[in-house]
Amino acid sequence: MKIAIIGGGVGGLTAAIALTRRGIDVEVFEQAAALEPVGASLQIGPNAMRLLADMGLLPALRTVGVRPDAVDFVRWDDGSLLLHTALGEEAESYFGAPQLDFFRPDLHRVLAEALPPDVLRFDTRIERVEQDDSGATLITSGRERISADAAVAADGINSRIRRQLVGGDDPVFSNTVVYRGVVPRAAVKRLHPDRLNIYWLGPYRHGVAYWIAGGNLLAINCAVQDAEWSQESWTLEASPAEPIEAFAGWHPPLLERMRHVTTSLRGAVFVRRPLEHWTFGRVTLLGDAAHAMEPFQAQGAAQAVEDSYVLAECLASSDVESALRAYEQIRMARAEELQDSSATAANVFYLPDGAEQRARDARYATLLEDLPWGTRQPIWEYDVRDALASASA
Repeated sequence: MKIAIIGGGVGGLTAAIALTRRGIDVEVFEQAAALEPVGASLQIGPNAMRLLADMGLLPALRTVGVRPDAVDFVRWDDGSLLLHTALGEEAESYFGAPQLDFFRPDLHRVLAEALPPDVLRFDTRIERVEQDDSGATLITSGRERISADAAVAADGINSRIRRQLVGGDDPVFSNTVVYRGVVPRAAVKRLHPDRLNIYWLGPYRHGVAYWIAGGNLLAINCAVQDAEWSQESWTLEASPAEPIEAFAGWHPPLLERMRHVTTSLRGAVFVRRPLEHWTFGRVTLLGDAAHAMEPFQAQGAAQAVEDSYVLAECLASSDVESALRAYEQIRMARAEELQDSSATAANVFYLPDGAEQRARDARYATLLEDLPWGTRQPIWEYDVRDALASASA
């Protein structure tokens, strides 16, 4: 069996690792000319880290990630504490894996280095996929034809293959723009405690700061709701003054962190409407191509990891078309649930001061009685291996 993966992002690379681990021949086609240091920061929760550990990646990921000891939610204006959730060693023991926070280029590098030689092919743009009963054929921009038993479209939110399969269902703007920046440790080590993630919650805005890159960089991400500007991008730069202006009047320590950002990446948050199917014969969708979501549960990359694990397990135990249908059946409801949950989390973060905000804060005051590991505990407790076991029973 040979599987062709279109796209060399987190989802595509993880899928290739999972498939290779199960003895399946795989090739990844990435349109960039090389592995480029694109993007800022991301978090991967225990629900996905368990699976990456299963793939043998956890030791390498620990060297570049940071495991937070705690997460604080604080008020936007004075920094008063709304919710303190302890994590660290005890949370890792409970969930069977840690949360790790990454500089995106570090994560890409670790994933790429875990692949056998010649699996990842750069500078190859796949324009479309053809298929028949015997296999799939990838057509490159140079008109090369590449044969495989199946094709996996992991080519991101603006997936050309999704558009080919289901038509022009354009990504939907979520009315949120995110500014992402990183700052060297030396510039902010006096400002931000080690292994603490801080979220500032306020009217139509939120900010977050946490350590990445083995503790050598501080990620500073700020989101603005109901923004007029919208363009999906991981690489478009904005003036560092722009997010500071958007957060005028907010907690001075947040603004002080923001002032140390010298390069700010600005990207509008887009989502994908749920589909009736991800799989079309011998072609299937994975990651953002299937279920792009808002980032407010830190599950975008994690859901691509879950996709990858399930895809590999299904292909290792069934014929191609049956395996792709099983992958879709196991994964679609979970991904749609996280799309909804992420949108809900955004609305909870952004409440203006008033009755709803006070009710939210009162809930935070007692939340740990029910959820000792915080708001994301139910998401992290989910183990996709249980869903696989149920499907095969």
